[in-house]
Amino acid sequence: MLIIVFITSSIGGFAVYASSKYLERNTRDLSLQVLQQYSENMDNHAKSLINTSVYLLSDDAFRSIISEGTLDTASDNYPIFRSQLEALLLQYGNSHPSINFIGIRTNSGKSIWWENKKGASRTKDVNYFNEVLSSEAVAIEQAGIEIAWHASTRMPNEVLMSRKFINLNNVNQSLGTLVFGIDSTYFLSMESNSSLIRKENLVILNEEGSLLASGGTTIVDDKSGQSMNSSFLLVREYMKNLDWQVLCYIPKDILYANKHVLTVVIILVSLVALVISSIFAFYFSVSTTSLIKKLEQAMKLVEKGDFDVHIEPAGQDEIGSLTIRFNFMIARIRELINTVYKERLAKQQAEFSVLLCQINPHFLYNTLGTVKWYAHMKQQNDIVQMMNAIINLLKSSVRRENEYHPLSEEINHIRDYIYIQKIGYGEAIEVHYEIDPEVMPAYVPYFALQPLVENAILHGLEMSKGNGLITIHAYREGQALFLLVEDNGIGMNAKKVEHILHRGDRKGLFSGLTSIGIRSVHERIQLYYGCDYGLSYESVEGSGTKARIRLPFILNLREAENYA
Repeated sequence: MLIIVFITSSIGGFAVYASSKYLERNTRDLSLQVLQQYSENMDNHAKSLINTSVYLLSDDAFRSIISEGTLDTASDNYPIFRSQLEALLLQYGNSHPSINFIGIRTNSGKSIWWENKKGASRTKDVNYFNEVLSSEAVAIEQAGIEIAWHASTRMPNEVLMSRKFINLNNVNQSLGTLVFGIDSTYFLSMESNSSLIRKENLVILNEEGSLLASGGTTIVDDKSGQSMNSSFLLVREYMKNLDWQVLCYIPKDILYANKHVLTVVIILVSLVALVISSIFAFYFSVSTTSLIKKLEQAMKLVEKGDFDVHIEPAGQDEIGSLTIRFNFMIARIRELINTVYKERLAKQQAEFSVLLCQINPHFLYNTLGTVKWYAHMKQQNDIVQMMNAIINLLKSSVRRENEYHPLSEEINHIRDYIYIQKIGYGEAIEVHYEIDPEVMPAYVPYFALQPLVENAILHGLEMSKGNGLITIHAYREGQALFLLVEDNGIGMNAKKVEHILHRGDRKGLFSGLTSIGIRSVHERIQLYYGCDYGLSYESVEGSGTKARIRLPFILNLREAENYA
């Protein structure tokens, strides 16, 4: 009886404690899901503002006035140019109702701004705007960044976005600083059916950890981002693209408002269990020993890795219920083992999909610049061929129906990619194809060779600054298909070779580059075909690099899918 009383009391007390923690954890998880969606919306809002600023930077008339130095206050045309600038700012400002003002600080120290007159209390004198624009220009320059976000000192519900005014005709030239004043409700507005998550509970911190915007009374430390009051539950979400933090603090008195009801229910259930247990304690103590032994033996089998164990329930008592739960647990473990593998495969597939969507901006910029140069200087059909190559690459990224295609299509994509690269590199790159015609119909994973070729150009040939030779081999050995990309670039040491596929984080060993594409190819192949297949490297510093892919030789799409 003492044991029963002790156990029942312990379970009841722990249940009260655990229920509080469970409620807090579930609330935190639910809040985090809402904040994740909210942060995505906020990210989209920020991108919209950045795009608005890009439209302003790309305005030829606006950039012409700024770059030609026509804002000289001593010039007779100064009033005309100032009026033109203010009219342009008005045009862009009215396109976004959440913009309070737009200001520009030129490199010569001249300031021009437009202010939304929605509220008279927002208006400040000329000295204030000159001070704000000047301080933002200094902050951008000292930080060495292109875009910065700060809280406004003009009014409590305003956020400042500052960026360098880049001359798009010469991206290395900055014409000044562009500053946007945005109503903070543009970021803080959200729709939630939860009574615990409201706009008033939200706080936004910028990339420096400083307060950017708040929906109500701020109860977080501006430096650490921690709650200064233990009566609140703090939930934090980090934004991926902006390095912002979104904080939501939930009052615990609201969270635990109905806790006493749960406590009473748990106590009553414990008392009932105590009475019933006392009546049948003697009977159970005699009848359960043999059943416990069966469970023990089954658990030992599970410890050895046998998850096919099944015990027939011997009754409907606690041990019988425990037997049923044990069988359910084993089935659940089997299911989770499969689920974990599927989730890992889905994760790799999602990562691969993201990789396909990430067109290198530098590559795209150079390509389009080459198109413009050809159009202006040559006026030849080479432009059509180059655009066809670009279109083929883009189509191959977005119009695929499955994860496999014939090697011949993969080679065609590589030819298009090499054609575009050779326009920029000229005769500095030469590509040879040594492909056995027998293997051209074989099915290979989509997008398997392009990262290797790109890696050879960017890591090996471009860094060598010499005449580069890339040789692409494809051949069959038994039931295995081998794809080999060989270059005569700078090569790598053994540490770098090991790092590419097996160690470290996803950051590349070369400045500005990343090995995520190479790692993705290797992991996808092993997920599809097993550890006997994948990517390997052979390289010596100064003697080039060989990247070799080993795949099963499969000539049928359905067979490839079934194999995976």
